[in-house]
Amino acid sequence: MLKLDSKIQEFIDRQINSSASDLMLQASTYPDWDMKAIAQQLVGKQIAKKKLPTWFYNNKVLYPVRLSMEQCSSEKTAIYKTTIINSGHGIDLTGGFGVDTHFLSKQSDSIIYCEKSQDLAAIAAHNLNIFSKNKCKVFVGDGVDYLTSLDNLDWIFIDPSRRKNSQRVFRLEDCEPNIIYFKKLFFEKAKYILIKTSPLLDINQTLRDLNIVKEVHVIAVNNDCKEVLYLLERNFTGKPQIFCINIKNEKNDLFQFSYLEERVLENTYTEVLSYIYEANASIMKAGAFKSIGNKYGVSKLHQHSHLYTSNELINDFPGRIFIVKKVLNPDKKSLAKLPKKANLTCRNYPHKVDVLKKKLKLNDGGNEYIFATTLKDEKLKLIVCEKV
Repeated sequence: MLKLDSKIQEFIDRQINSSASDLMLQASTYPDWDMKAIAQQLVGKQIAKKKLPTWFYNNKVLYPVRLSMEQCSSEKTAIYKTTIINSGHGIDLTGGFGVDTHFLSKQSDSIIYCEKSQDLAAIAAHNLNIFSKNKCKVFVGDGVDYLTSLDNLDWIFIDPSRRKNSQRVFRLEDCEPNIIYFKKLFFEKAKYILIKTSPLLDINQTLRDLNIVKEVHVIAVNNDCKEVLYLLERNFTGKPQIFCINIKNEKNDLFQFSYLEERVLENTYTEVLSYIYEANASIMKAGAFKSIGNKYGVSKLHQHSHLYTSNELINDFPGRIFIVKKVLNPDKKSLAKLPKKANLTCRNYPHKVDVLKKKLKLNDGGNEYIFATTLKDEKLKLIVCEKV
């Protein structure tokens, strides 16, 4: 493991805008340094700048290979997890770079970090010692095997990864450890299980596979869906509550609903009114298409368009809001009325963005937005808007 003395750290800081290959070209100038290991630190620190600012601003931190940095939780999503698990004794069965472990340790009485990779565990242990002052116990090896020897845990956190021989990751059975197989063991050891999954997994299928889910948390950061969390509680028999969280720089959007309510609600449909609303990525991923319209009193343009409209401005709608400038037909006569530059989105439309953009001779950018969509009467329309 690389030892970061002050000279190496200062060198990395000076090169923070350089590429790893740029560093390797300087290897002959510093023959006593392991430039490959230093380049790894540079790449890690570059990724951490936005993703993990606490790590970025601490010059004692060590970074693993790029893949581990790309797969780890962001600081913002890790902090959110502490609103779900915030007390007691727990274990992180798949510790990775240790970001989730660190933040969970700040709220818990104790936590055990488990990781199969010796190299990754050594780096995480080094960093956890910097941040958590030995509050985290580190185990190198299979976390599930280690769990069998433990008692008196309150919770288990696990982030299963795609199996090496699997080309898909749409169900938990495609991941390891196999949570469905080990669920009985997990509940023998703890009352709560918190599972982190990729947004690629189908939520309803995962709920059927797990069976006793108390809460689902769909997390987006600045309208980019990052992960889905499932909180399981031993002997829980109710229906899960779904929390859609969009973490933003200024104020987070939180929307709560249940699939039971979603199934019985009805949408209202109308033509394009004064404002268009597009729900944020966490709501779209969760599928709260009826619940969001019902709560905020907005109507849909079409069952499958997932765009909403109203004459009155709903300022607190959790998503993007646009004021409508004009509604056009997608024909040659309308081309002259379209802006030359706009941000195009296709919702329930027969053409993809790239194809339609070429057809409309449209350049990206500017302050105007165009929604290509289908209305309730099945007619195709181009809605030209500006953001509120």
